[in-house]
Amino acid sequence: MEFKEYSKAVMAWVDGVMQNRGADAEKTLKYCADIEQYAKQTGDPKLLGFAYYYAGETYYVLNEGEQLLKTITRAITYLDQAEQWDMVARSYNILAIAFLNRGNTPIALDYYLTGLGYCKKYKLANEENVINLNLGTLYLGNEQWNEAQRYFEKVSSDIKAYPKTPNYYGLMSCVAVCLGRCFMQREQNERVQAQLDYLDQVCWEHMQKIERLSALIFKAEYYHRVGRITLREECIEQIRGLVDMDMAVMDIFDDVYGLCRLLLEIDQEDVFWDIVAVLEKLTKNANIANLQRKIVSLKILCYRRKQDEAAYLEEAGRFYELTEALDRENHYMIANMLSVRRSLEHANEKRREMEKANERLLEKSETDPLTRLANRFRLNDYLERAFERAQDDHRAFAVEILDIDYFKEYNDNYGHQAGDACIVAIADELRKMQSRDTFCARYGGDEFIIIYEYKTEDEVFSMADSLRERILDRRIEHVCSKALPVVTISQGICFDVAPEESRSWDFLHAADMMLYEVKKRSRNNISLGHLDAKEARYGEERKLL
Repeated sequence: MEFKEYSKAVMAWVDGVMQNRGADAEKTLKYCADIEQYAKQTGDPKLLGFAYYYAGETYYVLNEGEQLLKTITRAITYLDQAEQWDMVARSYNILAIAFLNRGNTPIALDYYLTGLGYCKKYKLANEENVINLNLGTLYLGNEQWNEAQRYFEKVSSDIKAYPKTPNYYGLMSCVAVCLGRCFMQREQNERVQAQLDYLDQVCWEHMQKIERLSALIFKAEYYHRVGRITLREECIEQIRGLVDMDMAVMDIFDDVYGLCRLLLEIDQEDVFWDIVAVLEKLTKNANIANLQRKIVSLKILCYRRKQDEAAYLEEAGRFYELTEALDRENHYMIANMLSVRRSLEHANEKRREMEKANERLLEKSETDPLTRLANRFRLNDYLERAFERAQDDHRAFAVEILDIDYFKEYNDNYGHQAGDACIVAIADELRKMQSRDTFCARYGGDEFIIIYEYKTEDEVFSMADSLRERILDRRIEHVCSKALPVVTISQGICFDVAPEESRSWDFLHAADMMLYEVKKRSRNNISLGHLDAKEARYGEERKLL
């Protein structure tokens, strides 16, 4: 996102957000609020989208679920209006994580795929890698090992191709953990060990705290599975030092939840309760009923193992209350999703209207108002592109210039209104020729240009001759013509393979020379030559029958 067009005050707020995000939540939210207030006064969707997005990102880190949903939902609408597609994709990714943690997998999947759609449409490689990684994790959590592995391997391949990818080692460590889990489920221990070695030898020193926590939990589970108890205990001891209130609970909950189940299995209740106490506070702060209910389910499991009936029944009642809260939360989330859809549909409708208006303006600016053929402006653009295509393919193409014989005399005798009608009649015949590889334009006055692509010299000559015949067949009276008593045209064509040193306008100049030569020789005829203009091919003389 660029902000060079804004005042120094706005740029200072933006810099404040970018410098403090992830480090100082209070300052970040203050700068976001300043930007929001200013943007509301000026009606600036770009600034509003920026402010809401980074406020939402901050609430994500703070585990404040409701504020996260409100701000990211608002952000999407404004970012879409401002066409900040990378941040739109990231917003959908955050929403997907939020809905997944609230137990609504179908909506989460829909948001992931929507974000992925933006990534593919606008070629957002970094955002696509993050979303693909999260999609793989979703499949992994639902025991779809093959599909999960496919996503992880794609992300790994894409990231390795660009080692300067932001947070390269963080992403690669996540991929290694996830692939390791896939291999562990299939008992492919050698492949698991390869991922562990990669984590230790390549990624570890670059990994952040939460990434190390995820890796250690995976290691503990793997070492437990293969019976390497000492290594498992070493991992658990390190994990105890990393689980704290600074964790982004939505990023790590499933990993820590799985660890808690392992701790119950191996009778490490002290560690279990220490971690559950932290998770309880985090999920309560986040106000996410689904995660709170999962914590309660862990406590129920523990009390049942201990046969503590009173505590078991108390937590069962709490589980029921949270289930009701989860139902209410799901209604709120669905309403939230529908609100986003309505806002985007409205924004898309406005964008489509603007695009149509712009298309009409563009067409008007590129179209000759009298003939409705392309005008000189559009001709210049098309000629250059056609020339480049021909030069790249080392093939010939042709440019024709034609004009109406003795048109000044026609205007003087019949009047300008009749002259305009005559020009329109010629344009109508040209329009019949137009196709994907034949382009027609009005050059000015009574002059027209035709550009022929992917045709032989004989095909070009035949098409030009056919045009001359059709105009003659119209028998538009022209008693002042010195060629025939009807309207006729003269045509100059340059057909050649473009040398590397040539330019598109060389063809136009050569065609103009051919037109000059045919007029010297006889009107109502064709002259086709090459860039050197040394030899020309002429048509047969045409007379009225």
